[in-house]
Amino acid sequence: MTSPVQLTALDPRYPTRLRGLPDAPASLTTCGGPLEAERVVAIVGSREATPAAAGFARDLASTLAGLGVVVVSGGAVGIDAAAHKGTLAAGGRTWAVAGTGHGAVFPEQHAGLFQDIARGPGAMIWPFAPDYRHRSAFLARNRVLVALADAVVVVQAGFPSGALRAASIARTLGRPLWVIPTPPWLDGFRGSRLLLERGGARPLLFVDAFIASLGAPGRPRPPAHALPARPLNQSEAAALKATSATPLHLDEIASRAALSAQAAGAALLTLSLENVVVEGPPGFFTRRDAGR
Repeated sequence: MTSPVQLTALDPRYPTRLRGLPDAPASLTTCGGPLEAERVVAIVGSREATPAAAGFARDLASTLAGLGVVVVSGGAVGIDAAAHKGTLAAGGRTWAVAGTGHGAVFPEQHAGLFQDIARGPGAMIWPFAPDYRHRSAFLARNRVLVALADAVVVVQAGFPSGALRAASIARTLGRPLWVIPTPPWLDGFRGSRLLLERGGARPLLFVDAFIASLGAPGRPRPPAHALPARPLNQSEAAALKATSATPLHLDEIASRAALSAQAAGAALLTLSLENVVVEGPPGFFTRRDAGR
């Protein structure tokens, strides 16, 4: 691992994406790879993430990493950690914007994770003085995190929450904001539902549509008859059986599979992440191995 390096705005290595901020950090400390990238996505969410939400964050980060997209998050437990770990597992680049100076580690249990990130090709970023540690730092941290991204994905947000503050910053800075829709009976997602209800955020229903919005290259075509290495649940199996070589709309697949549109959409989202089905045009799905 390289030694931390302090960058001022006069240093050519200072991230270009921060130079336009009126309140950009006068200096920041970094350790790892370069802080420039063609595409960057911020994945944020609750520290008290559900296993399913954390799994989605990890899978989405892995998918983006496979496309050469940098994943940036805040290094916290829960959704942040899942995003960082998913990127690392895929061999991609992840940036962790810490809420402390580089002389402190928070949360302490992420010391090993931060070391892994700092080895590169991703990077640790500390936008504060070396020994700085204060609760107010996390709002400033979120502003830097969002400014570094081309789009922001809120996987799970409670109310109140830091993820809601990051979403507010995304709107202020004009960054596209995407939110994972959730059923109304899940209390830990109240903030997510409020973001969608109040407008200004797009529901992330289909990963391929989100990727297309980034202008990211298409995913490599997997081998024929590729299936997940895990058993499909009942909804996933029914949705997959209802797809074919001809693109079918979500509503048609739901009808054929005898599923609600919500259940079918959730199943197709998972199958899309695992490269079993492909979306195109938006809202229409094709089974990758159909007709082979």
